[in-house]
Amino acid sequence: MSAMERFSTDGLPSADRLPFWNDVALSTIGPVVVEPLERTGFSASMSRIRLRDLELASPISQPAVVRQMAGASDPGFLNLQVQHSGRSWNMTGNRTAVLDPGDFVLYDPSQPLRLRFVEPTQTIVLRLPIVRVDQRLPNLRNMVGVGMRGESGAGAMLSAFVRNAWMQLSREDDPDWADSLCDVIWPMLHLVYGGGRVADGSRRDERRRAVFAFIDANLTEPEISTRAIAEEAGVSVRYVQMIFADMGTTPSTYIRDRRLDVAAERLRRQGPAASITNVAFDLGFNDLSSFCRAFRRRFGVAPRDCRAGAPC
Repeated sequence: MSAMERFSTDGLPSADRLPFWNDVALSTIGPVVVEPLERTGFSASMSRIRLRDLELASPISQPAVVRQMAGASDPGFLNLQVQHSGRSWNMTGNRTAVLDPGDFVLYDPSQPLRLRFVEPTQTIVLRLPIVRVDQRLPNLRNMVGVGMRGESGAGAMLSAFVRNAWMQLSREDDPDWADSLCDVIWPMLHLVYGGGRVADGSRRDERRRAVFAFIDANLTEPEISTRAIAEEAGVSVRYVQMIFADMGTTPSTYIRDRRLDVAAERLRRQGPAASITNVAFDLGFNDLSSFCRAFRRRFGVAPRDCRAGAPC
């Protein structure tokens, strides 16, 4: 077990904090870039420790958006993000996981990724070597982006173990936790995810993909009913509701957030040339003021600020 490494923006000039923090994130988490949601007063810290062939890191940050860097290559790790405090949104492909304290999600830093948190947040990131993942749980990558609850069952066991291990390791007074973590984490992951076999080409996964594909194909429609989604996917309304309940959200909230994500992407890409009204109505919103209110709630900035280059 290596010694604990600690990084912090404290004491740095304001202009140097974000470049420093992005360098830290790149070296400890993966090829990502951090964009603060607040223009001033950004601060963050990180602790990291290496355990045999695993790595464990815990970033603490002011509100920010974290994105995969353009052209990122496979860093050789699969990350397990456990939410320790605050709430975060993890968007990978067509999956969105809303994480409250104790919840967790797998993400691959080499795949399209967007993390967002609007309050001070601490996470614990366990970096699993892809080589070991492929040896021990070859289908685990199929579960990337699937949010898991840490309040009961096997999820609670895994979440509590990682969080307790981190607290012990951060105090540096019980090195036995390092060996325990390295030995126990693999069977725990298998217990929680079932080896990833459920999502590996199963009928259930096909139905999930049909649900998300239908929503993305119809974002411009003002009304997308849960019944219409269910009929398209060949499942019951209750089944659709359960898919989103597992993600900690509802169909209507997910659809609204997907529309807002696409709207933000258009505003960022088109910049000053973008018409906020056109973007809103193109994506199924029938009232500009409600669009602007929802946009600010989700991203912490107004659409016009996003269009002007503010992180969103």
